[in-house]
Amino acid sequence: MTPYAPLADGFSAEVSPAARSRVTVDLGGLLDNIREVKSLLAPGEDLLPVIKSNAYGHGIIPVSRAISHAGIPRVAVMGADEASLLRESGHPGQIVLLGGFSPGEISLCRSLCLTPVLHHSDQIRLLELSASDGKILSLHLKIDSGMGRLGFLPEELPRVLDRLGALSSVRIEGLMTHFPVSEDREDSEICREVFRRGILSVRDHPALSRLSVIHMASTGAVLTGGVSLDPPIFSSGRPLSSWARPGLLLYGHYPAASREIRNGWLRSPAVRPVFGVEGRLLAVRVLPRGSSVSYGRTVRLARDSRIGVLGLGYADGLPRLLSGRGWAVAAGRRLPFLGRVCMDMVAVDMTEIPTDEMPKDWVSLIAPGDPLSMTVDHLAHEAGTIPYEILCLMGHRSERRYIGGALSASDLPL
Repeated sequence: MTPYAPLADGFSAEVSPAARSRVTVDLGGLLDNIREVKSLLAPGEDLLPVIKSNAYGHGIIPVSRAISHAGIPRVAVMGADEASLLRESGHPGQIVLLGGFSPGEISLCRSLCLTPVLHHSDQIRLLELSASDGKILSLHLKIDSGMGRLGFLPEELPRVLDRLGALSSVRIEGLMTHFPVSEDREDSEICREVFRRGILSVRDHPALSRLSVIHMASTGAVLTGGVSLDPPIFSSGRPLSSWARPGLLLYGHYPAASREIRNGWLRSPAVRPVFGVEGRLLAVRVLPRGSSVSYGRTVRLARDSRIGVLGLGYADGLPRLLSGRGWAVAAGRRLPFLGRVCMDMVAVDMTEIPTDEMPKDWVSLIAPGDPLSMTVDHLAHEAGTIPYEILCLMGHRSERRYIGGALSASDLPL
């Protein structure tokens, strides 16, 4: 919708609002990351890219199109809301619902050809009560190997499979689990053994006769080499794939918890961040020595200073904990944050920039590849959180730009 500004004489003029902040996503870099991660996989292994939470803040539709462009025919999201958005955008591939389905969503899963994860007995009851329209619903069955969140305990599997085997309208396509400390090889091996034993206890059950895939490896497990079960559980004559299920790694980041244990990784892919953030320069002011800046008067200027005000704050996901600790970058210089990060703005010290080098519009806060810039990891560390949270929230209401020559114009978001 285009906003209009009323004029005094009753007419209205079309206006083009200027964005206060913007996010730039390098889709070409994303494709490079996908190729890099795929190169780690062994024969019989493939990717199930995770693009939930708006593709970790990168944009679910353009990212899904980049994934299709890379020849990967499947993605994973959290729920039917994200899956519906993808189908409306024309995504043709398989969509796995990691969160399964809620009451009332079974018919939607069938009509949109979605693949929900089954993780609770209440979902089985809903399937037993639902009327089939003749379409087979493919399911992935989740086994709780130690996360303690969603999934069936191994001892529950025989009864679960008995109930599902009695339903002609469903088919178990996959078995999956999720590791609670996937970056830790020893802990993941414990969970992997729980998963293995659970499958071994039911591998000959008729309800698994059409099983075609097993998946368990999120980003951390991909790095520690745990994509497939070894030795294989099923006979070599049975076609069965193993999917890696990376999310964060595809966007060029490593789990923060892995800093201390990276020496234990079996793999170290050369991925790079593809997410950048800029704030519009809303105002430049010259304030005398002794002036305070921002709420609470937490800082007073030690010299006459040139202050820039950028149009991005904690409502845009810039952590308030970066007050007085973060910085922006312009003209090859770091511009320290002055005072508290506000809801919609942050002040930076631009005193060291020569007048003829002053930026006109945009100032970078996260600039991948610029050694002077803050990084997602730095923001997460300073805010006492993890890169996942920074990416999901940072710039969520900002203008979006998608760059990278790998995709044609028809591949970019509408």
